[in-house]
Amino acid sequence: MPLPVNWASAEDFATLFQYFWHRDFPIDEISTGAKRTDWTIHIGVIVRSIADLMGLVTRFERRGRKDAVLSCAEGDELAIEWEWGGVWGNELDKLKVHNAWSAVKGKEKLLKYAVLITYTHTPNIDKVYQHVTEKWKDARYPLLLVLVDVKKSKRFTVGKEFKHIQMSLFNSTGRTDLRVAPAFPWNVESSRWSYLKVNNMK
Repeated sequence: MPLPVNWASAEDFATLFQYFWHRDFPIDEISTGAKRTDWTIHIGVIVRSIADLMGLVTRFERRGRKDAVLSCAEGDELAIEWEWGGVWGNELDKLKVHNAWSAVKGKEKLLKYAVLITYTHTPNIDKVYQHVTEKWKDARYPLLLVLVDVKKSKRFTVGKEFKHIQMSLFNSTGRTDLRVAPAFPWNVESSRWSYLKVNNMK
């Protein structure tokens, strides 16, 4: 039996990613030394946590070296890449031609959707959207783009200050914006993280 149509939707993934992103965050306003590998591990933990809640199995570095593939008993459901350098590499191409595994021999299976998690400098957001729209216009399944916009900063070890998480869904009809949230948990107004920030400043 296949997964229910509305199970593990792109909207579900986007919502869960937003909340897990802020959980066990690798830095705070004082300790800002997280390196690129720390962020890679953080995203890997998020992906596995989302899969657990969706009832899917996570396989890292599988099926043509995707960063992760999430599968059900019927076969592959999601293929996921996360890339520090933006959308300009070959990640979109890899996701677009993913050869999904099917439990039924000889039966073609398409992904529910693919996911790309990446970063860009804030002024380049529109260029990223234009590039992804063009690359994905003839794809056979949607793409969820999780885009963290940043600005240069010497305050952080990676040289970037995260601003927002922008989540959009791309398919043959174009782009649909799903959610936008602060990238730093202490910038979520009225959250316990923002409360701690205010009180630590007193």
